[in-house]
Amino acid sequence: MPVTGAERRPAPAVPAPPSADGPARGASSAGLAPLSPFLSTKLRLLTWIAVVAVVWVHAYNLGSRARLGENAPDMAGAPGVTGFVQYLVSQALARWPAALLFAISGFLFFRTLMPAAGQFLAKYRRRARTLAVPFVLWSAWGVALYVILHAVPLDAGYVSAGALERLTPAALLEMLLVHPVAYPLWFLQALLFCVLVSPLLWVMVRSLQAAALLPFAALWLSNVGVGGSNYVNFKALLFFTLGALIAVRLREGRWVPLTGPGGAERSREVGRLLLPSFVLAAVLFTWLVRAETAWWAGGLHKALMCLAVAALWFGYDAYLAPLARRPAVMWTAGFSFFVYAAHEPPLMIVKRVLMRWAGGPAAGDAEVLFVYFAAPILAIAACLAAGWALRRWARPAYALMTGRR
Repeated sequence: MPVTGAERRPAPAVPAPPSADGPARGASSAGLAPLSPFLSTKLRLLTWIAVVAVVWVHAYNLGSRARLGENAPDMAGAPGVTGFVQYLVSQALARWPAALLFAISGFLFFRTLMPAAGQFLAKYRRRARTLAVPFVLWSAWGVALYVILHAVPLDAGYVSAGALERLTPAALLEMLLVHPVAYPLWFLQALLFCVLVSPLLWVMVRSLQAAALLPFAALWLSNVGVGGSNYVNFKALLFFTLGALIAVRLREGRWVPLTGPGGAERSREVGRLLLPSFVLAAVLFTWLVRAETAWWAGGLHKALMCLAVAALWFGYDAYLAPLARRPAVMWTAGFSFFVYAAHEPPLMIVKRVLMRWAGGPAAGDAEVLFVYFAAPILAIAACLAAGWALRRWARPAYALMTGRR
């Protein structure tokens, strides 16, 4: 994302941000200046805010009361106060994290990259450690938990009857590498593909500049998929390429909006306008459009997502930067990747247990809203506790699971 003059202000040193693309590095081999403390902190905190938002997206529990609260992204909103609140939070205010994290990942990947075969190979080796290894480990954990839960005698409302009998070696392999039980791992799968095709993306950015975004934007807006693959995702390619474009232009000394002299103040001014505008747009979209299933509503939803990315990036400078002075916030931000990778299937389990306790399919609106807000809080707290324990008493395992973030 654009590096404004604000990022050059002195600030206390902080660890590099645990973004989805891996740890941000200091000075590059090409002699680039390291990330400033302000920008490093900004990336760290926005990543943590994005992870919390992701958990609330997955907390949506109105997809089907009969299925006890499974996630149902991009669906038409349910009626009533409960439907309004849950759609506003999960499907409007919190639907931006993947886009922003892909953009940050693309920026960090290309920021220090010298376009040579050896440099790309070195990047591949590092991403194998920071992306591929954690993906396989977390996916294996999800499969193991799936098998254990279905092997233990539980009420049919909590598990699928006969699931283990249908679990062939081929199905296990598919669950491990193609369609993980922990479905949020799709982000790592898509990011791995972006890294794999990074030489092509670099050529497109250098030769086409901003026009390199157009084919990916058109495919994303058209809801084009590639055989249901989690790896080839056009939203991922669009925003990863956006981050690459910004990084390459800054490396080459080219103009990027809201950078250079006076960029800090302009960035704050834009943020003061964009963040409240996004919140208002999310409320209006939820109020007026959430039940609409026409194609244009999907396009407006994607436009809202793009507005959110800009609003959060610039709004940080105007409203969110003081969070960096809160030690508790910075401490939890250090577990961003762990919470992202670990929150499913625990969140699903907590939702099912709480929904059963609240009355299951017969639960009233108050109980459903209670579960909606309680389940993600409990899941995040459990993940933070587990991450802290692993980092303290099983540091090598924690390092492997987080790509040494």
